[in-house]
Amino acid sequence: MSAQRGHLLKRNYIFAFLILIVGFGGLLGYDLYFKPYVLSQTVVKIKVDGGGVLPKNHELQAGELYLDSVQTKDVPGGAVTQLNQAERKITNVSLTDGSILTEVLVDLNDLEPRADEGIFPVPKEAVYAINGSLRSRDKVDIYLVLEEAKAAENSNIAMAGSAQGSPGSGQAAVPEVAFLTGVTVNYVRTEDNNDVRDTELGNDNNRVTSTGKVAVPELKLKKSDGELLKQYLERGCKLWIVRVE
Repeated sequence: MSAQRGHLLKRNYIFAFLILIVGFGGLLGYDLYFKPYVLSQTVVKIKVDGGGVLPKNHELQAGELYLDSVQTKDVPGGAVTQLNQAERKITNVSLTDGSILTEVLVDLNDLEPRADEGIFPVPKEAVYAINGSLRSRDKVDIYLVLEEAKAAENSNIAMAGSAQGSPGSGQAAVPEVAFLTGVTVNYVRTEDNNDVRDTELGNDNNRVTSTGKVAVPELKLKKSDGELLKQYLERGCKLWIVRVE
């Protein structure tokens, strides 16, 4: 009888030891794997020396970004998850050390103009043709179209200038290929200056319908390109704006 009790006691010790091992292993697995990998997400954070602040319109450098693992419940919507998504992008607001980057906080679509750029509105009377499905953040190619009457007028002006000893009178030929390519569309306005979106909530419906008719696109251009474009518009050229992305 005593031997039987000893055997049962030994078996209970073994079971207790196994339960302890399983429990300890479960805790280790939760802390070392489940929590950091299953319940967490890697996000991009801001690093500011001395705990300072990065100002709005600051161009983010590689040394100001780092990856960190954050519990999924604490990750904000639209969080940036890759360093190359944020490098050399412009901040939309001031950011403090340790901030989690999101699509709202940084200009991932390159909509904000840099020092040598501007946002140029195209007047509706200068548009020869434009995609009705155009939306903010699209990319477009721009072709110049010179209508026949204006072409003849410019030709006469150029000939008159040449006769007076001013060859061509500074008139540049209209390019036969795309004048500008891959231009970013910052905003698309209706005639009453409202944003053109797929729906009132801005949700994507494959551009089948929209909240208004495209009237005035606003394009992000280098200032030098904007000045040249202005010269062509003053000559009577119109813009054929073609969505490519």
